[in-house]
Amino acid sequence: MTVIHQPRTINGIEYETPTVDGMDRVQINNRLHYINVEIDKLRSTQTALIEMRNQLDRHNEMLEMGDLFDEMFGG
Repeated sequence: MTVIHQPRTINGIEYETPTVDGMDRVQINNRLHYINVEIDKLRSTQTALIEMRNQLDRHNEMLEMGDLFDEMFGG
């Protein structure tokens, strides 16, 4: 990554602004914000999927316990 100066127009005035890979500080911050929003969405989806999986595990455990109860007490 190399810092180079590139022209940027800010409020109608052109400035030589330091950039890395063609992105200035504002563009980098905007991209980081977007990525953080996407990460939050993924974490939310991950949490929901984990809870769904846990519900299925609890359901299966209850079915197995019911079968064991029937076996033990002749149900």
